[in-house]
Amino acid sequence: MTRILLAILLATAAAHARTPGPTPDGQPFGSIGPPDVDRLQKFALTRGFNLKTEMARVYSPNNKLDEEALGRVLVFSRQFNTLDRNARAYGQIIYSSFLRIGEVAGVPQYVKIIDRQRPDVQQRVRDFLFYPFTRHPKFRSEEEALKQIRNIYPGVFPKHFQFGRGDPIFAK
Repeated sequence: MTRILLAILLATAAAHARTPGPTPDGQPFGSIGPPDVDRLQKFALTRGFNLKTEMARVYSPNNKLDEEALGRVLVFSRQFNTLDRNARAYGQIIYSSFLRIGEVAGVPQYVKIIDRQRPDVQQRVRDFLFYPFTRHPKFRSEEEALKQIRNIYPGVFPKHFQFGRGDPIFAK
């Protein structure tokens, strides 16, 4: 399972690293490797959640997206209180899943899964997805980044979205 999840992360990061875009290195949450994934899995297990199993379900061998499994992974986002190493590894997983699923099933499909979650989960997931754009040197401010990114991904960051609103991880 660790190899599957790490392979997905690394393949997505490598593919994205070759493509000009908002995060040139493909790892906007920092370098994530096997020890980080293992640490996050241990963290998840202490909270009664098997992240590796759920991610394996998300990316089934027949390339059929398991929306329920992805929904459970998105809900797990509420387990973090700070942007520590576990939250960064989780952020990379969410970011990579967005890129991969967006390419395979389409961004609107991913947005539908986000929109089915509770408002606090929607906010947290969107914060994780927007965070990389706050780190990109192309943007001088969050407002500029949000304006441009909304044009590219309007459903992901709807008009009411405000980065970090009520979220201790991403509070200013």
